[in-house]
This record gives sequence, C-alpha cells and structure tokens, in this order.
Amino acid sequence: MRMMHFRLPLLVLLIVAVWLPVSCFAAPSKEAADAFSGQDGWMTFMLICNEGLNNHKGNAGNTHMVISMHPDKGCINLMIMAWDTFVDYKGYDVPQRLDMPFRTGGPEELLKVFNTYFGTDIRSYMSLNYLNLASLIDHFGGVEVDITRAERNALNDLVVSKKNQFQDQDESGFLGQAITELLTQECFLEEFGSQTHLNGLQAVGFGWLQYDSVYNCCQRDAKIIAALLRKVGAEVSRKVAFYTDESGEPADAEGKRLINLDQMTHEDLMYLCREMAPVLEHSYNNLSEEDITAIFTATAKVFCPAVSSDVNTLEEGLKSTILPMEVLQPYDTIAGSRGHRIDVEANKEMMYNFLYPKD
Repeated sequence: MRMMHFRLPLLVLLIVAVWLPVSCFAAPSKEAADAFSGQDGWMTFMLICNEGLNNHKGNAGNTHMVISMHPDKGCINLMIMAWDTFVDYKGYDVPQRLDMPFRTGGPEELLKVFNTYFGTDIRSYMSLNYLNLASLIDHFGGVEVDITRAERNALNDLVVSKKNQFQDQDESGFLGQAITELLTQECFLEEFGSQTHLNGLQAVGFGWLQYDSVYNCCQRDAKIIAALLRKVGAEVSRKVAFYTDESGEPADAEGKRLINLDQMTHEDLMYLCREMAPVLEHSYNNLSEEDITAIFTATAKVFCPAVSSDVNTLEEGLKSTILPMEVLQPYDTIAGSRGHRIDVEANKEMMYNFLYPKD
C-alpha cells in the first residue's frame, strides 16, 4: 500500500483551495465475480478523483472511473459511473448516491460497495484529490483538449466566482490582493477551440464543470484523463524506444532505452516505475507491480507511435463511455436526494460488454 504526501508552497495551496468545496458487505457471489475477473488478460482498476484535499475518505468522490487495459491487444477502456447513481448501501434504509461510500470509508469502501452492487471483482484503485490531479497534470506540461466557447466562459465564470470569494476573505484581512491577481492570471483562459492548452488548475476546473449536466461533466472528466494518458505516454516515449516481438527492435533508437513490451525484464519494470513515480506519489493506491506493468504496456501500445501503428489506431485503442444507462433521464428523488434509480442487470451487462469486448 502506498500513501504519499508532498509539500507545496503555501501560496499554491491557498490558490488551489478555492477550487475545492472546503459497514460490512457480503462478498459478491462466485458467479458474479467470475463474470468480471480473469477476463482473457484484461487488467482492471478504479480511478477516483475527489473534491477535497484528502485522498482517503471524508470528501465527495466526484469521479468514479473504471479502467480496463489489455496489454497484448493495446486497448484502454475508460468507463465513468456517474456519482449521482443510486445504489443499495448496507446500513442505510434507503439507497444512497455512489459518492457516499467514499465519504464514509474511502476507496476501499467504495470498491466494496461497487463490487457488491454490480457483481464486479475490482481489487486495484488509484485515488487522487483535485490538488494532486492538478499538480500531476502540470508535471507533464498541462493537457490539450477540445473546449467550446461556452465551456471556456463557464470556466472563467468559475475563476471569477472564486476570485470574489478571495476578495471577501481579503476584506477580513485573511488574504492579500496579490493572491487574487495571481489566481486570475494563472487560471483565466483566453483561448477555446480544438486542442486548447490547459494548465493543471484549468484542467481540473474544466473536468469539474457541471453547469449544463452531470453527464457532460463526466464527458469532460474522460477528456482530461485521456489527455493526461497521452501526455504520460508521450513523456515516456521521449526516453524509451518501445517495441514488440512483432514490430521488431528499431534500427535507430536515437539513444533511448530499448524495452521489448513482450519480454519486459525486472530492470525494465524498475525503470518504468521510476518514470511513473509522479503518478504514484500523487495518489493513494494499492497498485501492484503486475498492475504497473499492465498500465505501462497498454499505454505504450496505444500512445507510442512506433508500437501503436502495429496494434491499432488511437480511436480503436482508447474508448470511453458513461453509465448508468439512465444518466440522461430526469432525476429521481429519494429521501430528499436527487439521483438516478437504475436497472442494475441491464447496466451490469453494458458494463461488462464495454470493459471486456470480445473483438
């Protein structure tokens, strides 16, 4: 188990803070677990992004993304389960929204509930708070995503609203004017359109926007994570020449380290773990060496041109979807909470077919 902490200047912490809103379960049945485990080489883990400064419970688990990767096929599937999905939660008389288990017990509790309710057998997770995610994105030089004028304006409205909160605090003598100006300079976005560059805080704010719908918010989350995966793949491929038994060793590695993805050595894995250190250090996770190997191999086969051209196109290698099936329907209300009642069996089938496609 890894739980990493890191230090940032007080000024950065203050700036980021304004972007953030300050039981036991029965194991899934053998039949249900077998349906989701050991799927012909698929590796599956859950990525959780939350709205607070903690990586382990206490804050809203705003993003619940199940990621399945197939190292041999070079496939990555990103499935987001909307946080406002109602699930049965033992100890509560009425269904709760999916963000409740994380608030109560962190990623371990969320996995218990998710596995029990959907019959899955997901055991690995990576949990990041928004401060960690912003810092991680900045580490890899920001991301590029397609952003509309309306999204740009909504993001800037968010910046202005947070700046106003800063100024209100400043009137009480808590913060200085310099901080509010820095917030505006760093986060206010002028550009929009295809492949607009976003820094870490802008990317986090973009993925957080819910001005139009939770569904669209989930789509933005998927865009940010996909763009981050591209950046990680590009950064590693600058230093490593990946190849496979099929593609063969490159004639000119241009001084890069050679790694055969089909015959990765322990030394190769240790090297890649060092390269992946920022991802691990910014998260609370239980990823094993086998998980890390699968993540690197699948990511390289999707995003590294010398290898991906032998496997598939980017569109074929990286896919995303949003569940539940009812996410676009009008809200249901249970005990004062608004969310979606769902057809569990239908969603389980769709989830399975997306995460583990046969072709």
